Amino acid sequence: MGPQIWIAKKIIGSIAKKVIENRAIKKMKKYVEEPNELDLKVRDLENENAILSKQLEVSNKKVDKYGKTIEELEKDIAILKKDSHPPQEYICCRKCGCKITKSKIKKRR
Repeated sequence: MGPQIWIAKKIIGSIAKKVIENRAIKKMKKYVEEPNELDLKVRDLENENAILSKQLEVSNKKVDKYGKTIEELEKDIAILKKDSHPPQEYICCRKCGCKITKSKIKKRR
């Protein structure tokens, strides 16, 4: 083998090595720059997460609204209990059997 063949082998070898590296770089570049299966899954999960966050926010607003409504109703009930009279006692009428209120005034005989 002459020195020319040896130099040609080295040049062809280095060219082949560069071509292989270029292909590998192109494949990596394609993998990095173009969306792949995992990128699509991540995007879908982010969309689902955004939707769930909005639903949670709406639910929290409803809970707050209902909580305020319940508090208002509890205040109204407390006021009504305070202002109301005690429950009436009922007795049955001896003549017809219907319920009538029990009188607090006792009859004199």
